Amino acid sequence: MITISKKVEYSLVFIAYLAKNRGKMVSLTEAAAVLSLPYRFLGQLSADLKLAKIVESKEGKTGGYELVKNWEDKSLYDLMEALGENKHAVACLGDKSCKRIKGCGMRKLWDKLETTFVNELKKIKLNET
Repeated sequence: MITISKKVEYSLVFIAYLAKNRGKMVSLTEAAAVLSLPYRFLGQLSADLKLAKIVESKEGKTGGYELVKNWEDKSLYDLMEALGENKHAVACLGDKSCKRIKGCGMRKLWDKLETTFVNELKKIKLNET
């Protein structure tokens, strides 16, 4: 079964919380407490989300995090890619040196499954969470 990592799950929870608090800077301390997420892990995720241009931050007393303008245009696939979670469904899809690549009857099946999954992830926008 394809699984969603804690990185993706917690990022979606954080993004949804920021969306509910539009126009307000949200501190990591607040978000971690309200959402029952590990503070340090949330700090790592927020850095990745900032690099992916999903959130922006401001330092200082009135600082915190908020969603960037047009964050709604980002897809679930974009998020997973930004978090380094764009792994292949099965290892052989990323391994061009597989000894069974020629004549492998399963490769087409795995490729079709992965392509379908990726296309569906690209259709789901972050504001749908």
